[in-house]
Amino acid sequence: MAFIGVVMLLIGMLLLVNALWLQGKVETRDVGVFNLMIGLLTVGYSAYLGVQEGNAHLSAAFMLFGVTYAWVGVNAIRGATDQKALGFYCLLVAILTLPFAYKTFLAGDLLFTIEWIAFGITWFLFYKLLFTGSNVVKPLVMMVYLVGFGAAFTGWSMLYGYWPYISLAA
Repeated sequence: MAFIGVVMLLIGMLLLVNALWLQGKVETRDVGVFNLMIGLLTVGYSAYLGVQEGNAHLSAAFMLFGVTYAWVGVNAIRGATDQKALGFYCLLVAILTLPFAYKTFLAGDLLFTIEWIAFGITWFLFYKLLFTGSNVVKPLVMMVYLVGFGAAFTGWSMLYGYWPYISLAA
């Protein structure tokens, strides 16, 4: 289970790169490759958590985001112009972060609860941008930086045993 810290650290770094991408500071296909790599790693780790570790709850949590990153990667590499389907998927992920946040809160992990809520807000903003076409780039970039730094810090904390509050059991 310690590998969770590695995955969270890489997700955080990916989100920081994606924030730069949203600002037009890095090249799309390059970001696409990184998203695809981290997306596939996350999906693979999610499958491991579900099948090998028997933790369907944690598997589902990672799968939600791993699919997003892989989808973003494929769309960036292929040069997709209409990303409404991805946008709608982001809405579904945003909605699903609420019960995950609630369960995490009940487990007593306030910091990870806040992280779930921040991810939910971020994915809702992705929905607004990609599906509805709303001009939410500025708040979205701010949230992507916030959750990127948060996920990277969480991953680092998990790697070194400084995250004592998370319960990885269902």
